[in-house]
Amino acid sequence: MRPAGPIAAALLIALGVAAGARGEVQKEGNLIVSFGGGISPHSLPRDEPVPVAIDVDSTIRTSDDADPPPQLRRISIAINREGKLFDRGLPTCRYRRIQPATMGAARQLCGGAIIGKGRVRVRVHLSNQPPFTLKAPLLAFNAPRSKDGQRRFYAQAYSHRPPSAFVLTFKVRSRKGPFGTVVSTTLPRSARKWAYVTDFEMQLRRTYTYGGKRRSYVSAACPAPAGFPGAVYPFARANFEFAGGRAVRSTLVRDCKVR
Repeated sequence: MRPAGPIAAALLIALGVAAGARGEVQKEGNLIVSFGGGISPHSLPRDEPVPVAIDVDSTIRTSDDADPPPQLRRISIAINREGKLFDRGLPTCRYRRIQPATMGAARQLCGGAIIGKGRVRVRVHLSNQPPFTLKAPLLAFNAPRSKDGQRRFYAQAYSHRPPSAFVLTFKVRSRKGPFGTVVSTTLPRSARKWAYVTDFEMQLRRTYTYGGKRRSYVSAACPAPAGFPGAVYPFARANFEFAGGRAVRSTLVRDCKVR
């Protein structure tokens, strides 16, 4: 991760006030959005990237308990450019194999393509019944690249009560600047009449063998300046876009230690 100024990083770590696992809370009118996450393990080599897990989570609520809450239409999460994503040689899973499908069936059909897990909570409003909350675990699957070569992955959520499944398509792109990898998804049009996401949590983590070498879907190092025990860095920046044009942005600062 790109460190903050070396003197500031050293002071923050020495004083024990470097960024921890807490999340950031942003308010926009009655809308309250929290965003958290980080990289594990916390201690990493200085120069050699190693396998890591990336965690992100968010919660959406309102100060007046509005039901339904504002509808999240799109989320974009930009990860620090020193966090590397690698998918060469990793099996892929096609959309039609996991939608519709139970989570057990999806594991059987596309287990080799799993790159993460998580959970989602959705407030459901249908015209023919009272509102209810859908809670579902989530599995992330490496997906075939798009026709223009863009990397993608699918996030499948399946609920037993009531039995239902839906899949979000995440696009992965690279860009210049401190946040080098951007992961984004848009709520499908078919879900916009009934789905209001209130909680979302996902961890990306997968190691595998390719070309005779151990590979990791996500890898990172802790490139603190020589002589310093760690670094403080901007881990991720999230942009939440809601129906009606409202948007909330949040940035997480984290720290790492050199092992």
